[in-house]
Amino acid sequence: MKISRTASDDRVKLAGRIRVARRDAKLTQTALAERVGVTPSAAAQWEHPNGTSPGTPRLQEIAAATGVSFEWLATGRGERRQKRPHPDSIPALKLDVYAQDWTEEVLLERFRLLSPRAKQMLVNLLEEVRPGRR
Repeated sequence: MKISRTASDDRVKLAGRIRVARRDAKLTQTALAERVGVTPSAAAQWEHPNGTSPGTPRLQEIAAATGVSFEWLATGRGERRQKRPHPDSIPALKLDVYAQDWTEEVLLERFRLLSPRAKQMLVNLLEEVRPGRR
């Protein structure tokens, strides 16, 4: 007797993989939503068996945010964890361009969520309080 899979079966399994990935990454639904740029209710929908499914670009963002492989997240096949590149294969980076600590990382994440007008206002404020400015 052959059991056929339905789209709803696939949906339930995807919802479960998203939940597993999020929990393994020790993220709340709200934290995952912030990392991928959606509302917390959208993230909750992805994990609900009858909820909505994220599109491919969003699945890529979820995979990156949770550290799982895209193939595993999207299909259930392959390795769950992203393979880490060999250190010799990592290109050199100009580290002063990136966030250097948790505080800078948070500021950058929050800054990216601001409207263009709010970004400009914040830049103007930072120019006013810049060390060495008189």
